[in-house]
Amino acid sequence: MKDDNDKIKQESIARGITRLCHFTQSRKLAHIICNPRGIMATEELQRVAPDLIDVTDNERLDGCLDHISCSIEFPNTWYLKKIKDQDPLFKEWVVLFLKPSLLYKDGTLFCYRNASSQRGRLVTGGYSGFQSLFQPEITGARGLIFKRTPGMLSCCPTDDQAEVLVLGNILHEDIIAVGVCSEEQAKREIVRLCLLQDAIPLNWVIVPQIFTTEWSSLVRKGRRPNEISYPEKGTI
Repeated sequence: MKDDNDKIKQESIARGITRLCHFTQSRKLAHIICNPRGIMATEELQRVAPDLIDVTDNERLDGCLDHISCSIEFPNTWYLKKIKDQDPLFKEWVVLFLKPSLLYKDGTLFCYRNASSQRGRLVTGGYSGFQSLFQPEITGARGLIFKRTPGMLSCCPTDDQAEVLVLGNILHEDIIAVGVCSEEQAKREIVRLCLLQDAIPLNWVIVPQIFTTEWSSLVRKGRRPNEISYPEKGTI
């Protein structure tokens, strides 16, 4: 296991992977930043905070209820579009940017396409599982063929819906920043969180393109979406 983790670390650095992504309803953000456990897997939420289980948790067809679903560099916007309107009361979402070291944490699993495919039978661990994310060609959802283009960012998996499943919980110190779709949303989130006494400080990033599928065509051309830190307006 240690050898595999070392190999994953080395290759993730070589590929220039800067972060993982985990999207969640913004209503859960206050609990995440005030809870010493940080982000909790569905299995733990079912025991201690069932009211915080959202629609994404209820559709864990991969069967990995003790893992947290993430992606590399950019979120699975296709799945987000599918489920974000299923909750009539809470329609705002955020993307948590996480440290890439979670890739080589013990127990981390990988799936080269959406992990719910074939009810989790494609999920695997180790260095070979990590490598599978970057195959030259992958058959994804609905039989679509994904191919790596010559100029594609090497940090991005071949299939835009590829998943990383992190075992257990994800601690506060592993949260790099919170991505939102607009300055208006950033202001709303900050005002809400300012009312909390135990809130940890957060970095905020305005990046509307990751809440659409626009980022996919950009990364295949070797480009990243524009990201603006808030409140300091500097491109990162």
